[in-house]
Amino acid sequence: MANTREKLRQAALELFLERGYDRTSIADIETAAGLAPRAGGFYRHYPSKAALAAEVGEASIIETRRDLGFDGVLPLGDTRAELVLIARGYARAFERQAPLMALIAEVRQVPEIRALEDRTDADLAEAFVEWLVSKPYGKGKSRADLVGLTLQIVGSWTFYLQKRGSPACPPALTDERMLESWADLWAGILDGEAPRETKGSKRRR
Repeated sequence: MANTREKLRQAALELFLERGYDRTSIADIETAAGLAPRAGGFYRHYPSKAALAAEVGEASIIETRRDLGFDGVLPLGDTRAELVLIARGYARAFERQAPLMALIAEVRQVPEIRALEDRTDADLAEAFVEWLVSKPYGKGKSRADLVGLTLQIVGSWTFYLQKRGSPACPPALTDERMLESWADLWAGILDGEAPRETKGSKRRR
């Protein structure tokens, strides 16, 4: 049964990429997976095409705690090494998602996918907050400040992933060179003292 479920998931992903989500029917997925179309085999595994799409989405287009090392790997006791682990997880997810961008844009309109993304985003935000409060720079900060810090840390790395290979990135700026610079910067901030606030720039708590 598990094998049939995997066949349905793989068939769905291939058909969604080839035809698009809306133009792929359950009968199409059944046929591609080696099941008799419209014989009920699909519904022994999934209640709907949207439910199957959500499972495909979680496996292919959504970053999870597992991707980034928050489940069973972190903490390592070394902030820089933890940042490198997180960054490499994002890089793997980005490479996995790159060929699927058109599909991602389409299936994000599916309520089940949106709900899954919302839950996953909230889960990742909570994981980052828990991680950041263990660092000297994160101690005593509000949850809102920690989420904002997460966006700054992750955003700077994912912006690079989006721009690498473009004229914005010179050839000398390799993935490893950027990763080293990024990890050094944020490890220094997280493990050190908060930068001094200039007059008139006090942050709201």
